[in-house]
Amino acid sequence: MGEYRTTRGEGLPATAKEKRAWVWQTAASLLLILAALAYAGHRLRLNRYAPATGYVTTEEYAEVRAPVAGRVAAIAAGSGDRVAAGALLVQMEDAEQRAAVAEAESAARKAEAELAYREAELADRRREHASRVASARLARDYAGQRIALTGKLAEKGLASGRDLADAAYALQQAEAEHERLSQVDASLDERQIEILRQEIGSRREAVARARAAVDARAVRAPVAGQLLRHTFYAGEVVRPDTLLYEVFGGTNLMLKLRVPERYAARVAPGQPVRFELRSYKTVLRDWMRGTVTATHDVIQTEGPQAYRVVHCAFEPEGRAIQPGATADAQIRIGRSSFWAALVGL
Repeated sequence: MGEYRTTRGEGLPATAKEKRAWVWQTAASLLLILAALAYAGHRLRLNRYAPATGYVTTEEYAEVRAPVAGRVAAIAAGSGDRVAAGALLVQMEDAEQRAAVAEAESAARKAEAELAYREAELADRRREHASRVASARLARDYAGQRIALTGKLAEKGLASGRDLADAAYALQQAEAEHERLSQVDASLDERQIEILRQEIGSRREAVARARAAVDARAVRAPVAGQLLRHTFYAGEVVRPDTLLYEVFGGTNLMLKLRVPERYAARVAPGQPVRFELRSYKTVLRDWMRGTVTATHDVIQTEGPQAYRVVHCAFEPEGRAIQPGATADAQIRIGRSSFWAALVGL
C-alpha cells in the first residue's frame, strides 16, 4: 500500500531536479557576489604607509660621544645650553696622560740637549782638524821651499848631499802628514748626528701623541647649537658607544625617523610623510605633513631592532616645537589594492 498524507493547502514538495537547480542557482549567486567583491577590492586603491618613529632635530645636528673610554671628571654644559663649536662639554680624567706628556717632553728635551752638545763637539773637532790641515799644508810648503833652496846651495857647493837628503825626507814627511789629515773620515760623526736627529724626531712624535691623548680627554662640541644632555654623571666611566649629548644647530627643523628594515627598501626621497608629535597628541589624530629628503644607505641595528634612518623636511605650522620632541610617523610608500593592503603585501 502507498503512503497516506493529509494536507492543509501546502504546495507540493520540491522534486530532486528542482532542489539541484536551487543549489546551482545559489552557488552561482555566491560566485557572482564573490567575483564582484574581488573585482571591487582589486579596483579599490588604498594608500600604503610604512610606520616609523623618531624625533625632531635640526639641519646642523651632531651626536657627541666619548672619543675614548674613561672616567668623567667634570661636566661643563647641560641640557638647553647654547654652545659654540669647540666649546668644552666634558672633561675626562687625564692625570695619567698629562704625566705621559711631561715624560715625553723631558725625553725630547734631553735628546735635543744631547744633539746640541754633539753638534758643538763636532764643530770643535772640525775647527781643530781644519787648523791641523792648514798647519800640515804650511809645513809641506815650507819643506818644498827648503828642498829647493838646499838644491840650489848644493849646486854651488854650499850644501852637502846629506843636507839635500834631509830636506827631501822632511818634504816627504810633511806631504804624508798633510795627506793623512786631508783624508780623515768625518762620516762617522755625521752619522751619529743624524741618528740623534732621528731620535729627536721620534721623541717629538711621542710628545704629539701624548698631547693628542690629553686633548682626546676633553670632549668638545663639534658644531654650534643647543644641547640635549643624556644621562651620565661625574665619576661615571663612559665609552665611545656612550651617547653624551646631541647638538641641535641651525634654525630649520627636520624629522629624523627610524624605518623598520621590512619597509626600508620602499622608502625613498620625495615620498610624503605624515606624523604627530607625542607632545601634541589628541583624540582625533592631528597629522603634520612633511617630505622625505634623504635616506641612509646602511641598515643599523640596536638590540633586536634593525632599521634605516631617514630625514624628513617639514614646516612647524606655527607650533613652538623644540628639538628632541618625539614623533610617530607614517611614510606613504605607494598605493595598492584593498586585498593587498588587507593581507599586508
